[in-house]
Amino acid sequence: MVDSDAVRAAITAQIKDFAEGGSAAGDRSVLVKTLGDPQLIVAHRADQVLPAASLAKMILGVALFEAGRRGEVDLDARVRIDSLPGTMYPSVLQALDPETSLTVRELCGFALVTSDNPAAEYVRTVLGQDRIEAAIKDLRLGSTAFPAGFSEQELGPLGRANTTNAEDMLRLIEHIDRSPHLEPLRRYLVNYLRNDRIPSRLDDDVPVRHKTGSLRGVVNDAGIVLLPGVPIAMVFLTDRQSDNVRTAQEIGEVSERIVRIIAEAAAR
Repeated sequence: MVDSDAVRAAITAQIKDFAEGGSAAGDRSVLVKTLGDPQLIVAHRADQVLPAASLAKMILGVALFEAGRRGEVDLDARVRIDSLPGTMYPSVLQALDPETSLTVRELCGFALVTSDNPAAEYVRTVLGQDRIEAAIKDLRLGSTAFPAGFSEQELGPLGRANTTNAEDMLRLIEHIDRSPHLEPLRRYLVNYLRNDRIPSRLDDDVPVRHKTGSLRGVVNDAGIVLLPGVPIAMVFLTDRQSDNVRTAQEIGEVSERIVRIIAEAAAR
């Protein structure tokens, strides 16, 4: 049985070791929840407010599709690549001819499949701050703030103004999971190309619908491991990490151990 004292204790020990042991440093917040019945929830400092980084792009996706549903934004409007803001960071859009046009819907897809900053910044501009804040309120993300964007000048200290906590991110990914009209977002997130954290040590046949977020010292990931019969929502938020690469590896290691514990319990 998944929701048992032994399973809970085993997951709690894994999370504590990740958050407080080994090379753990700085701030680490974790929330794990099995979806379905029975539910199991294990958390470590899930209410701690930390930088959201690119996890905020999931909020943009929800806000955009809600605005499209209301007829306020034309998701099929076309945008030329050469009209988007430039970036010093890698962008998949650079593989396209500058005259190529994409729909707003497709730009949202690039923002979530590849975490492309110019695409995300365009979506943010189309939405406007009022719609973004309204989406945060509608989702009841009470500890989330999204005042900054993804332009070059906002990716440094100002980018740290976008904050959230694990409880809010769980609420967001559950909303995406259960809302029929957000199927495109689920498709984008399950095809996310940066699989160096939660999915990194899982078998290839276990899909993970997730989004990472990174800044200097910040290594985040939030999503759902689509384990057959027992989907598992996981949120990892960190700050003040001395080695982003090592923290990403540790997220993968603890995720694999937690998934194994739950899978073995479900098989009994």
